[in-house]
Amino acid sequence: MPQKVLLAFLSLFFVWVCITGFEMEEMVLGVVVSGLIALISSREFIKGSVTAKFHPRRWVMFVIFLIVFLVVEIYSHLTLAIKIFSGDAQPKVFILKSKFRSPLALTTLGNSITLTPGTLTLDVKGNKVVTYRLNPNSERVIKIFEAFLEGIFT
Repeated sequence: MPQKVLLAFLSLFFVWVCITGFEMEEMVLGVVVSGLIALISSREFIKGSVTAKFHPRRWVMFVIFLIVFLVVEIYSHLTLAIKIFSGDAQPKVFILKSKFRSPLALTTLGNSITLTPGTLTLDVKGNKVVTYRLNPNSERVIKIFEAFLEGIFT
């Protein structure tokens, strides 16, 4: 339990500092607010074992996923612009059966899909992600996201 409170506090305080900066008054208030929220909600905020969350493989896969996501993001912007200007957009709604059962993993996958231009996550039912796409290559990109996220969440 103390590990979960500490992890929740550090996570919340990191976000606080990123948003507000390094002024002394803001940091003191951040410590107080982050501490209170961590004490109240750490049981719900962090599920499972804390030591598993610090496994180096997960963090390496997370960094690799961020790099892949940025590359895909840039590529998607360019291809979507070309598809729109050429009038070659092929809209379609499709259902992706995900390997994930965890709500956090499904949320991360859905947000990654939605942040990519030309795609939108419409709904998540169980392990099925209902997605709208303008580009036929989007289905392949989503499978790439799922493969990298599998290394993080399993």
